[in-house]
Amino acid sequence: MSPIVVLLVLRVCMELVHQRAQEGSRVATALYLVHGLTLLAGVTLNPFLCVYAFLGFLDVERFLPRRVVFAGIIGTALLCAFGQAGAVAGVTTSPLVFVTLLLVNVGLAGAMTWFAQLREEHADERERVAAELAEAHRENLALHELLLGQARSAGVAQERARLSREIHDTVAQGLVGVIRQLEALPGDLGQSARPGIERAEHAARDCLSEARRAVRALAPHQLAKDDLTSALRGLIERWAASQVTPAELVVVGAPVAGDGDDVVLRVTQESLANVARHARASSVTVTLSWLPDTLLLDVADDGVGFDPDTIVRGRGLSGMKERLAEVGGHLIVESEPGHGTTIAAKVPR
Repeated sequence: MSPIVVLLVLRVCMELVHQRAQEGSRVATALYLVHGLTLLAGVTLNPFLCVYAFLGFLDVERFLPRRVVFAGIIGTALLCAFGQAGAVAGVTTSPLVFVTLLLVNVGLAGAMTWFAQLREEHADERERVAAELAEAHRENLALHELLLGQARSAGVAQERARLSREIHDTVAQGLVGVIRQLEALPGDLGQSARPGIERAEHAARDCLSEARRAVRALAPHQLAKDDLTSALRGLIERWAASQVTPAELVVVGAPVAGDGDDVVLRVTQESLANVARHARASSVTVTLSWLPDTLLLDVADDGVGFDPDTIVRGRGLSGMKERLAEVGGHLIVESEPGHGTTIAAKVPR
């Protein structure tokens, strides 16, 4: 079989073994040595095979362990110089030429190895810089998201404060003026006009109460100094005093502050407002339950109740659902005519 064919077969085997896991490195090294001996025999028979032997400078780092790479380079230089000098006949007749060629090949191999190492160092440096840039980019994105979130929160807070001021300065003050005008009407307008005036005054007072409640809801000051439990306890106590209706707060689990606390506070406010307007309840129980990954709020009354499937949903329930949806929560309304109502809110933590 021709030495060239054997060399090509051995090279294919080396490539296949090299592509396997690290366990195949010894096999690749053995095949490389067999390949080198075969190449030595081929160069002895045909010195022009030294051209193929030059590939050994590129193979040593791929197929040999790092500790014997230098020996592989010297062996490859010997093969190249041996063929370039004319194999056995040339070495025996001109040993000085062989030594000179050997030194030249060793120098070329050293230069190639140095350039290869330099290229690897530059590649490693580029990878390191690219990794640092990617990390800096990720940090910039995270900072950008944080700044956007803070700006969004600040914008929401500013808009809520503006709306609160607008409602207080326009709607609420206008309703106060209407009530004062109705109260100032003379009492001798006639019995037929008096019921209409009283109804108008009553409607204006209801609207004023709603406007003031909206102002309080738009200005979430309760959580500025207190935690959610304290804020709810204060809210319930004030509501019970104003409505002359017993109300209590039941806390289950260890309180943990979270982003949805203001939403829970607003849902409680709206639920209590609905109880005051519609329920005709004799008692209210607000239960706050902290679970490992969820905060549950239940506002239960013993009032007249209603049929959730037939009642026309007002803005209050829709507003509560929208608030909860913004923080990934949801609302459940449980009620039955004559058996009270329970508003249940679930907020992920």
